[in-house]
Amino acid sequence: MWRARLTEERLVRLYHQGRIFGGVYTGIGQEAIGAATACAGGPDDLFAPCIRNMTVHLARGMSVLDIFRQYLGRATGPTRGRDGNVHYGNLANGVYAMISHLGAMLSVVTGGVMARRRLGRPAVGVAYIGDGATSTGDFHEALNFASVFDAPVLFVIENNKFAYSTPSSSQYRCARLVDRAAGYGMEGLVADGNDAVGLHRLARELLARMREKPRPVLLECDTMRMRGHGEHDDCSYVPKELAERYAARDPLRLAREGLAAEGALDAAAFDRIEKDCQAEVDAGYQQALAEPAPDPATLTRGVYADA
Repeated sequence: MWRARLTEERLVRLYHQGRIFGGVYTGIGQEAIGAATACAGGPDDLFAPCIRNMTVHLARGMSVLDIFRQYLGRATGPTRGRDGNVHYGNLANGVYAMISHLGAMLSVVTGGVMARRRLGRPAVGVAYIGDGATSTGDFHEALNFASVFDAPVLFVIENNKFAYSTPSSSQYRCARLVDRAAGYGMEGLVADGNDAVGLHRLARELLARMREKPRPVLLECDTMRMRGHGEHDDCSYVPKELAERYAARDPLRLAREGLAAEGALDAAAFDRIEKDCQAEVDAGYQQALAEPAPDPATLTRGVYADA
């Protein structure tokens, strides 16, 4: 979570300096969801992150250096400077590159998990979606298909209260989005999306049960993004009281306090973690900055498969 927070804070500054190719959509304030669930997965599992899931990429093995390479459009990056900066992944680590049509990745991870299980691999999937994208047809189709065929996918709704600038009250009538689970005949749970430790324990339990008895589960995580939809958005539509309430429950602070209370880590250990993460971010940024942009002569490479 610290690596993600510090990386995204640097990306925000770079965006406003005009050095980023494309937009910047951060998960600042909701890092716990991706970290807690991705760290609960196993080597055969598949993940479909969305635009605010930097912690998923980092938890599943991507380096901070590669993140900066991607956002700075370097030839050495995951997409070699050829794609929008959020469209990256690492399938070797079980992480799909996302599709910008939010909701479209749910069916992809469902199919991928079914394929792996047919090959005898004990895979489960974790697919992430925001509250707004639950209104798309892809959401309905993926959940219905997964339920009918008992595909073990944990569908994680990151309910951060706004679909861009549209509040939840204007999006749906059900009391909670998890209420929709019953309509698909699947289990539905609500969790505190800012409590990384509690959410991680829940995710480990859920994925273990799903691995043993394949079936989908819908998990709604209550959270709040602390910045606009993207860095082009000043989020002036968010009520001040709402923003302050969730800012007081910053997932990094809650994790620090919770782990300290359990005796798992002391203040000095947390300080070392933050210092090490800052050094990694600084070094990754400087190295990516020094690396080359794509050579225009390579423009047509990767468009078609080699004969």
